[in-house]
Amino acid sequence: MENSGLNLGAEQKVTVAEKVRKEPNKNYFISASAGTGKTYTLTNYYIGILEQHEKTGESDIVDRIVAVTFTNKAANEMKDRIVKEIQKKLESLSENDRAYKYWKDVYKNMSRAIISTIDSFCRRILIEQNIEAGVDPNFKIINELKQKKLIDKATQRAIQLAFDVYDAIESGENYTEKVTNYLYGLTTERNKRIRELSDELAKSKEDIFRLFEVFGDISDVAEKIKSVVTNWRLELNESKVSERLLEVFEEAGGALRAFRNISLIAAEFYESETLDNFEYDFKGVLEKTLKVLENSVIREYYQKRFKYIIVDEFQDTNELQKKIFDLIHTNDNYIFYVGDRKQSIYRFRGGDVSVFIKTMNEFEEKIKSGRTDYEMLSLNINYRSHPELIDYFNYISENTIFNNHVYEALSESPDTSKTTNNKSKSKKKDKNKSQANGEDIVLNEALQNVNDILSTERDENIYIHEVFRLRYPELYQKLWFIKKDDESNAAFSPDSNEFLPGDLRRVNYITISKASLLENLQENDETAKEIGLDEDNQSPGKMKKLKDMDERELEALHVAKVIKSLVGKEMTFYEKKDGKFVPISRRITFKDFSILSYKLEGIEDVYREVFAREGIPLYIVKGRGFYRRPEIKAVISALYAIQNPNSNYYFTQFFFTPFTDNLEQNPEVGVRNGKVKIFHKIVMRYRESKGQGLKKSLFQCAKELAEENELPENVTKMIKLIAKYDELKYYLRPAETLKLFVKESGYLRKIPHYPNSSQRLRNVRKLLEQATEFDDQAPTFFELTRLLERISEVQEVEASEISEEEDVVRMMTIHASKGLEFNIVFLVNNDGVDKAEEKTFFPESEDGNGRYVYISQFLDKALKKFETSKVTKELEKELKKLLEAEIIYDKTEILRKVYVAITRAKEMLFVVDLQRKNTKGIPAIKYLTPKGFEERIKIISSLDEIDKLAGSDVESVSGKQEFAEETSIQSLLDLENVVDKGLIFSDFTPKAYKRYISPTLLYGIKDEKSDLESVDESSEDFDSAETISITSTSNFEASKAKARLKALNSLLEKATEITRGKQIHSMLASITKYEQLKLLVEKNALPEDILNVRVLESLFNESEKIFSEWRLAKSIEIYDEKLKERKNYILFGVPDKVFLKDGEFYVVDFKSTDLYKEAEEIERYMFQVKFYMMLLSDLGKVHCGYLVSVPRGQALRIDPPGEEFLDEIIYKIKQFEELMSI
Repeated sequence: MENSGLNLGAEQKVTVAEKVRKEPNKNYFISASAGTGKTYTLTNYYIGILEQHEKTGESDIVDRIVAVTFTNKAANEMKDRIVKEIQKKLESLSENDRAYKYWKDVYKNMSRAIISTIDSFCRRILIEQNIEAGVDPNFKIINELKQKKLIDKATQRAIQLAFDVYDAIESGENYTEKVTNYLYGLTTERNKRIRELSDELAKSKEDIFRLFEVFGDISDVAEKIKSVVTNWRLELNESKVSERLLEVFEEAGGALRAFRNISLIAAEFYESETLDNFEYDFKGVLEKTLKVLENSVIREYYQKRFKYIIVDEFQDTNELQKKIFDLIHTNDNYIFYVGDRKQSIYRFRGGDVSVFIKTMNEFEEKIKSGRTDYEMLSLNINYRSHPELIDYFNYISENTIFNNHVYEALSESPDTSKTTNNKSKSKKKDKNKSQANGEDIVLNEALQNVNDILSTERDENIYIHEVFRLRYPELYQKLWFIKKDDESNAAFSPDSNEFLPGDLRRVNYITISKASLLENLQENDETAKEIGLDEDNQSPGKMKKLKDMDERELEALHVAKVIKSLVGKEMTFYEKKDGKFVPISRRITFKDFSILSYKLEGIEDVYREVFAREGIPLYIVKGRGFYRRPEIKAVISALYAIQNPNSNYYFTQFFFTPFTDNLEQNPEVGVRNGKVKIFHKIVMRYRESKGQGLKKSLFQCAKELAEENELPENVTKMIKLIAKYDELKYYLRPAETLKLFVKESGYLRKIPHYPNSSQRLRNVRKLLEQATEFDDQAPTFFELTRLLERISEVQEVEASEISEEEDVVRMMTIHASKGLEFNIVFLVNNDGVDKAEEKTFFPESEDGNGRYVYISQFLDKALKKFETSKVTKELEKELKKLLEAEIIYDKTEILRKVYVAITRAKEMLFVVDLQRKNTKGIPAIKYLTPKGFEERIKIISSLDEIDKLAGSDVESVSGKQEFAEETSIQSLLDLENVVDKGLIFSDFTPKAYKRYISPTLLYGIKDEKSDLESVDESSEDFDSAETISITSTSNFEASKAKARLKALNSLLEKATEITRGKQIHSMLASITKYEQLKLLVEKNALPEDILNVRVLESLFNESEKIFSEWRLAKSIEIYDEKLKERKNYILFGVPDKVFLKDGEFYVVDFKSTDLYKEAEEIERYMFQVKFYMMLLSDLGKVHCGYLVSVPRGQALRIDPPGEEFLDEIIYKIKQFEELMSI
């Protein structure tokens, strides 16, 4: 990359920031290594634009600048810095100065400056162009949980449709009739598209079977479809299956073709639930914006409107976002890209480093062609880190991280000397033939040379690099270290008197070998004696032995010991004051430390426990462990048991949670001696009943024993409670069921018996507080348990008793640390290797026009599954060259993660090496080998060294291999004095239990919305088998029909297909304007006859407020003559729409039936609407209600009920009570 002749050393006169500020009217591409002042440069460019227009007094230029970054935090920081610079301008000017008014107007205009995330920018465009785009300006952005739920449903429907097509053709039926069942309520465009895709599936029904045969497990296929629908919908639409693959390997090509078609059908179903209801996910917003900008009139408007386009963190961009920028950018406006390809680490969510390096190429070509309005610059001065750290970053980046070891191994290998010579000759030929336009011949010759060495797994990795290098040589070179772009210089020189604790260095490596530690222990007889502990030791504290720790615990212990040895010690830090770096000597605090890992899964609990044991405050940033915490899993187990108590699996799971603990007993002793014996008694009763030919569940056997007083009181109470809420779940909302059960069970009083109880209590309280949100996602208890099966995949942070702002050690993923800096960094978990994932991606076609759809490792799987003589070794290599070259972007992302991690450090870095030997994969530590830099780092290899390195007086661990673990059992009274009583005793439930009564319950109404007011459980009463087993679908039966059914049953749920009425209600619920109703009719999503209901137009257009699915409730008491007591009841209902017009309520309920033929149904529906109006009457005057038949365009007016209607309800409740006892 060019550096514009700028010298960025100490003697430089013009910095990059000064240059872009002085010359804003250019297109810039800026590479900014870590800590080199990217935001500062952006701010200067923005101010430079404002200064440029000061001459003309155009203070509205603010409206013609769009600055896009990728987090709200970064956007706010950028805006704050710009505003501060403008304030400095104003402070430096007199009110009489000519420029003062300009800068004052600019300052005012900054309130509307477009400095935002990419999705916020796209939302702005959609809102501004809502009519042309055909969207509601009040459209919603759905959350991750709802997105997962909808994509699950769309994927299941798509696979069902595919199998229905297969079945119909196999049995000689008309498959189009089957497809029609899936299309009701969809827009005309979606209807047509799904029919076309179904026709494609029908043309080669064998493709469907081949797809599932390749992967063996349909759940694998489903997960891949979900991933594509979530991340790659646009790319999928624009892709195709490789013609060459179809030609030489029809089975594999056909399987991919089926995958593409089923995924596209799933995407249509998903978008019918989101886009067609004016709801969008992040990807949907961008895709819709791209389509809007493809309209030439709209595109030209924004091209003229925006004179300056600034894109921050460009390395995290993907092709979709780049297309949006390209559509706005012209020769008449300017674009400013800034980022660092070495920090592109978001490929898992769509970030694509290839976009960055391809744009580098585009700029280079523009500059070579003589375009003076294009310029490429580099930021090379690191303002973040200590000079010694910068030397390490440069060295390790150039020699290890971004040094092409694979290619070097190839060129130096004695087995490949022939290939190396040929490669050298090819370079010479390439030069000559390039002049004769013969590059393709040379490329083919070079690729042939590569084919000769493809023999081992090691050669396979080499091959991936070589294929990509030969196909995309310019892109390949930009994946590695480019000295003039990537080498950083220090912003200051270290003070000669700077001080570090002990003999530490700025860069330190901690090497841990459990084998060596154990060897040292065996050599020390005294230590061995000290280690021995009596198994029955009844001391209040349980001791943890070093030899019993696994390697991850040892790693956490070493890190904890280093932190403890350093906290409170003096050290020289560097702080920036008045533009200069000043050495400051102060004591090290916990807040100086940050622990980084490429992932937290599997290690955060270990670090939490070890640090708690060592007395070190730890704050885990964005941990994903909330739903995996034992105290939360216990609550979820209870919900499963309530949902289906007769499931032996769920009952057993629940039985061994703290819910069944005895408050007077040590929980560990209770589990070991008490619970097991009690459960054994239940199992023996179960076996007895089974021997007698009786089909009883463990739960039923436990109930019998409880009634016979054969179980302890605490267990009996829980059995009765499960039975009680097994019934109540039909009447209570899910959140209320959860809260009431937790309260009545006394669960919160049992948690303090366990270690780290305050944290556990806070987590449970958090679950209870957010439970109400579940009601929106899962209106019934059955749906709640289904929702919880997926919810653990969604990131949820634990409730914390400490905040990040306190003096605590922070722990986070490398991804979470991006853009941040910390004084002292520990890089841990460096031995981990992610399992190679089968990712869907879209490699470029041979001619560069279009992309193919492909799944990594697919070809290998297909070759193992389908025996074919057509695909020779040579053809296999050709197909891999064609389809797998771009896998290198995934293979090299670990390098960029390592770079991001080490460059977070400002003052000191610790790299932890567990010295594990991995048989497969290359862990991060392999890219951090300090060979050649050893003299400048400190290597710590034992716990004894830690004690000595900082002159620490910390107790020597090797002398005493015991660590107190906080598992002592205290009395409940003592615990309640220590733990915040509010966490245990503050109420979170309704004051009293009440029966919930809805019109659907009283009248037994089963229609398109009945699940909002009642539950129709589909779970079985008993398990189909005594034990839980997982059936593999990898071995298909000879019969295709058997294989299909077996696989289908392993994936699809037993829930019935979504009814037509539910689809209509889903769309009508989102409508707030009559124009939206008309739009859905135009798109054929709603029947045209609904527009014949003229009252809807006046209600939508003239109402002050519109409520959708408003949950109404009214409390009443009824005297029970048998029990001689008064019972509380809550009457509740959920009308489809309530309109507040002229101060009066109008109720509208939508139905799919004929209002003039189904007399019995209409009577029930009229009762339903009257019920709603009665509930509303407590809130205000009710004018009337309407039943509306959506498909027939009918409306039936219903007058408000009189006072006698309540008597009718009471009568029906009493009737209901006779049928079902409480």
